Amino acid sequence: MNYFTKYRILIGAVILLAAINIAMLATLGFHHIAPKEPQTPLPEPKQQVNQIARELNFTAEQNELFHSLRQTYFLETKENRTALGRNYELIMEELSATNPDKVILNNLAEQIGKLHVEQQQATIDHFLKLQSICSKEQYESLLQHFKHMMGPKQRHRRENMQRNRRFNRANRPGSENNNQID
Repeated sequence: MNYFTKYRILIGAVILLAAINIAMLATLGFHHIAPKEPQTPLPEPKQQVNQIARELNFTAEQNELFHSLRQTYFLETKENRTALGRNYELIMEELSATNPDKVILNNLAEQIGKLHVEQQQATIDHFLKLQSICSKEQYESLLQHFKHMMGPKQRHRRENMQRNRRFNRANRPGSENNNQID
């Protein structure tokens, strides 16, 4: 191979690698500088509830029911939330021990699981009751408030779960959309 041909290949490789490095650095810099989704601070819980009720244009009767349902929900789930917090503390205490007892940890994990199920069931009941006092438009607006309060990570996780649910539904045996390879 000719000396000048080798030299040209090496120059070309160096230029190509330099271009790749510049593109990579530009991409990293762009993502670092790019504006992130603005995080609007959530108002205080009491203000937030009043704001939601105002924005949904509740009637006086709906507003009273809304506040009553909210207060009932928090009173009913207070003990559950306290028990969850205490069980998490007990797990951390057991894990910090010199010889953690796996049986105790497993029992605490099971209790936490049961408490989470109870909490979610209470939340579902609460939202169904809220839905029953709202008109269709009010409930759609309420859902938008809840999506906003969820935060981006939870919204992303929820969207992935919905996408997976649609995918699984489409790929069930016997489904018309089932794309089986024969």
